[in-house]
Amino acid sequence: MTTVLLIDDDRLIRAVYGDALRGDGFEVVCAESAEAAVTCLLKGAKFDLVVTDILLAKMDGWELLRFIRQELKLDELQLPVVVISAVDSPEMEGRALHRGANGCLVKPVHPIEKLTSLARTLTGRMRSRYHDDA
Repeated sequence: MTTVLLIDDDRLIRAVYGDALRGDGFEVVCAESAEAAVTCLLKGAKFDLVVTDILLAKMDGWELLRFIRQELKLDELQLPVVVISAVDSPEMEGRALHRGANGCLVKPVHPIEKLTSLARTLTGRMRSRYHDDA
């Protein structure tokens, strides 16, 4: 099973994104803060992808990304990270990639298939479980 760690302080966003990922065949572990995500990562839980909001309370998504890349020493191939930002600007994606993210989406992600498609690509699951070869 491919497991995604989803971090957002908004319960509704966690529910919508989590349901979309689960519906596409992913196992999803939700965290309401970067600190909770760090706890999950330090406990040794195995994740195939991290999806995090940028604007979080105490520790933000950028700090979480830095922690994953520098403290845990997990590169973009070992643990892909997608950041989600409410800021829609051409510079945001460049900033995200420069800091070690594998992708950047604008909140709210619409259509939601942008998230599931990117998740499949980054985890090597190129097709949805609903793909029909017929």
